[in-house]
Amino acid sequence: MKREIIDGGEELDVAAPHCFCGKIARLQTSWIEANPLRRFHVCPNSSGRRKKGCGFVVWVDVEFPPREKALVSWLLRRLKELEKDVGRRQSRERNCHKMWALQWRN
Repeated sequence: MKREIIDGGEELDVAAPHCFCGKIARLQTSWIEANPLRRFHVCPNSSGRRKKGCGFVVWVDVEFPPREKALVSWLLRRLKELEKDVGRRQSRERNCHKMWALQWRN
């Protein structure tokens, strides 16, 4: 069995299967609302929805129960909202600094 290292450095004792192309499948984490934080093996030739590679996909993790799935999905949505809010505030702060610099020159 091959030890795999995923995004955060966590090691797994998961046998990396070969996809239909004969290559070792890549381990990824799902960030979509339907399957939040579930890990899966996918063809290394795939790159999202546009390029499917050979179409090989195998889930590693079991699906969350509905209540936990709803909670994780809500937390991920909330995180995105907060990140957007931080970005807007940083942009506003930069604009204020620019305006202050212009006024200071005059």
